[in-house]
Amino acid sequence: MITFSRRYLLVTLAWLVTRGWLVVLYGFPAAAESWFDWWGAEWGVVGDVNYYRESLDALAADGTAQTLIEYPVPALLLLWFPYAAIGLFGLGGDAYIVTVLATAALTDLLFMVLLVRNRRGDHPRTGVSGAEALWLAAIPALGATAYARFDLFPGIMVGLAVLYAVRRPGVAAAFAAFATGAKYWPILVIPALAANRATRRLVVLTVAGTGLALAGMSLVLGGWDRLWTPLSYQGERGLQIESVFATPAMVAWGHDGPASGHAIDYTQWKAYDISGPMVEPLLLAATVASVVAGALVIVWWVLAWRRLPNGARTEETIVWLVLATVAAFLVTNKVLSPQYMLWLLPAASAGLVLLRGSARGRLGVWSVVLVAVTLLTHEIFPRMYGYMLTFDDIGSPWITEVLAWRNGLLVLLFLYAAWRTTRLLAALPERGRPATEGQERQTLATSS
Repeated sequence: MITFSRRYLLVTLAWLVTRGWLVVLYGFPAAAESWFDWWGAEWGVVGDVNYYRESLDALAADGTAQTLIEYPVPALLLLWFPYAAIGLFGLGGDAYIVTVLATAALTDLLFMVLLVRNRRGDHPRTGVSGAEALWLAAIPALGATAYARFDLFPGIMVGLAVLYAVRRPGVAAAFAAFATGAKYWPILVIPALAANRATRRLVVLTVAGTGLALAGMSLVLGGWDRLWTPLSYQGERGLQIESVFATPAMVAWGHDGPASGHAIDYTQWKAYDISGPMVEPLLLAATVASVVAGALVIVWWVLAWRRLPNGARTEETIVWLVLATVAAFLVTNKVLSPQYMLWLLPAASAGLVLLRGSARGRLGVWSVVLVAVTLLTHEIFPRMYGYMLTFDDIGSPWITEVLAWRNGLLVLLFLYAAWRTTRLLAALPERGRPATEGQERQTLATSS
């Protein structure tokens, strides 16, 4: 029989093997045309890390107000710490890249440890639980991009906010606040954390205190305008080629190339956007969808604040509310970069720790589809990304169809999460009154 200590050993070995594969995927620049090509080396994904380093090289001259303006100031500081560390030792070259990747690996490992330590009593005492299996698969499914993009850090903080949402609401609120300070999008999960009336005051005060501290630091270091540059930066962007609403135009381009009337260009926002006859209507459709999705999310928040009791259904409702809200933002956004999968994967892993029985089974199936979506994302970027940029009679039709399947599955994930959230909230009793035993049985039956 496998002992408790051997269970930890099994998870540790699985983590080392999967993350070791990630190291192989990175390869080395000098080996770009050697045997690492056979493994599909993905060293090119560190372009963003090089961009961070070059921006930090100019920090003294440009100042905080003009450096990495697409990120909030706390994110700039997080990227600066490894830069300052290698500077103390006089290191150069690829030292910053290695330090960033090592920091990402340590963050990943910490999240893995916390998933294991918070395993509930009904999880298997031996082997690997569903939550741990999901996280073990998540990072290699996305490939080298997972460690080379900043989104891993706020994504894991959101995952920790979900993990501690009910048992340690103050800790969860702090994680959500820091995540919001680093990337802004995690503000979407805060209303879900504050839905429980019994802990709402603690969550609101923690978020407010942490948020004010981070905003004050940003004001001191970057000035008032620097608080809003990440929002204006995103608002001015065009239709990114990987986004859900770009799919019809991309499929047309993938089959007909320039004859479709569409073109793909590298823009000032350091991303590839598509232009052409379909793009303006698609941008309008994305805007309308964002408004509709936003209204739906607000309805969910209102229902959760009015109805959510401190009972057996609280954790499941919060988990699905977080997943549905974030997924709504992903599928209606005009930008959908590959690292955005890290917005959902940690939260789903945390949800699998919290839920039990059939509730965990439903989320498990949803998470398997999410891993499939992540694998398709990996195939799109970086493996076959060249065919998304330069037309090829064979490669471009195939990879744009993969894009269509990826985006279609992502929409299905959102629709299921939205349906599940709506059913859970609709089944809760009015005004937070506890349901009777008969009502609870009816709720379980109708929501299954």
